[in-house]
Amino acid sequence: MWSRLRIDLSWRDLLFATFSAFFPTSRERLQQVLEEEWSNGHNDALVCLSVRSGLDLLFRTLNLPEGSEVLYSAITIPNMFHIAEAHGLVPVPVDLNEQYRVSSQALDTACSPRSRVLIVAHLFGDCGDLTDVLAFAREHQLLVVEDCAQAWCSPVWRGDGQADVSLFSFGSIKTATALGGALCRIRDPQLLARMRKTLGTDPISSRWNYLLKILKYVLLKFLTVPVVYVGFLWWNQWRGRDPDCVVGRLTRGFPPGELLPTLRQRPCAPLLGLLKRRLRTYHPKRTLRRHIIGTRLWKAAHGTQGGDNGVFRHHSFWLVPILTTEPNELVKRLRQNGFDATTRGRLEVVPPPRDRPELACVQAETFLAETVFVPCYPELTDRAVARLEGVLRLHQREIGRLTENTAVEGTGN
Repeated sequence: MWSRLRIDLSWRDLLFATFSAFFPTSRERLQQVLEEEWSNGHNDALVCLSVRSGLDLLFRTLNLPEGSEVLYSAITIPNMFHIAEAHGLVPVPVDLNEQYRVSSQALDTACSPRSRVLIVAHLFGDCGDLTDVLAFAREHQLLVVEDCAQAWCSPVWRGDGQADVSLFSFGSIKTATALGGALCRIRDPQLLARMRKTLGTDPISSRWNYLLKILKYVLLKFLTVPVVYVGFLWWNQWRGRDPDCVVGRLTRGFPPGELLPTLRQRPCAPLLGLLKRRLRTYHPKRTLRRHIIGTRLWKAAHGTQGGDNGVFRHHSFWLVPILTTEPNELVKRLRQNGFDATTRGRLEVVPPPRDRPELACVQAETFLAETVFVPCYPELTDRAVARLEGVLRLHQREIGRLTENTAVEGTGN
C-alpha cells in the first residue's frame, strides 16, 4: 500500500536533528544566516515558528481596528482564519475559479470599505500568477499576504516580489520539512523592523519538545514503508478507528488548545539548524520528479482537455487534487489497488460573515467536496505511477459513461 503522504525527510536528516537537540549552538547566529540566505541580498527575511505564527505576528504588528476585514482565499486550514478572529478581525472568503485560484469576480464582490488585508493561498503546490490580484489590491489599498505554505519547491523561488508579505512553511508534511519553522519575506523595511521587535519578546520554543517531535516522525517515517502501512491501516480498521483521523492527529503541527500562546514562540536552535541544512542540501530533482508524476496523474484523471487547461503548468504538486463527482468511489477503488487516498483532509472553506451570507463560496465547497488527493512523491516507482494512471483513467471512463446514461434517462428515451 502506497501511503498518501511521505515525510520529505531522510534518515540522515532525522539523525542530524536528534544530535542537534543535545548539543548547544548559537541560535542567534543560525537565525542570522537563515535570514541572510533567504533574503538573497534584499534584507527582507524573518524566521518564525510557523506560517501561522508569522500571520499572528503580522496582525499583532499591524494592530488593525477591530472589525476590519481580512479577505482569504476560500480554501485554507481553519487556524488561518481563526487567527484573524482572535485579533477581533473579520475573515471574508473569496471564492475560487476552476484552477483553485482566487476568482477576480468573487474578489470584487467580497471587497468592502472595511477590507484591509488580502491573503492569497497557493493551493496544493500551485505557483500561479498574481498580476491581476495585485493590481486589484493596489487599487483598493489592500496589504497582500502570499501564503506559500504548500507551494515552495525550489531554492530560487521566494514568492512574488510584488506581494507585501510572503510566507513559506517547512512544517512536518511540507516540502523539505524541518519539522517546523517558517521563512517570511516582508518587503516594507519599517514593517519588518516592527515585526522583528515584537517577535523578540516571545519565548524560545523548547528544544526537548522538538526532540519528542523528531522521535514521533521517526515512527511516522517507518509507518510509510508500504508493508508497514498496510498493517497500520488494518490495525486501525480492526479497532474501529478512521485511519484518516489518526494520521491527521499524528501530523498536526500544534496540539489542540489555546491557539495564540502556542504560536507566540521563536524557533529553537535545533529546528533552525535542521532548516539551514534542508535548504542547503535539498535537491531540486525531487520536486522535478514530483511535478512529472503529478502532471501525468492529472492528465490521466481529467483527460487531455483537463490536462491542458493550465492547472498544472506552474505546479509542484505538493498534493495532486483529482476532481470527480464520485469521490468516495474513487477513494475505495484506489485503496483496492494499493494506493491510499483521502478527501478534504484538514482543509475547510472559510465561512462568510454573519452579515454577508451571500458571500458563501459555493464553488469552493463543491471543489472540496469533489476532490480526492492521491499519492505523489519521488519514491513512487514508474511501475506504481503507471498503475495509478490506469486506475484514474478507468474511473474517468466509468464516470463519463454514468453521466451519459443519466442524461439519456433524463430525456425519457
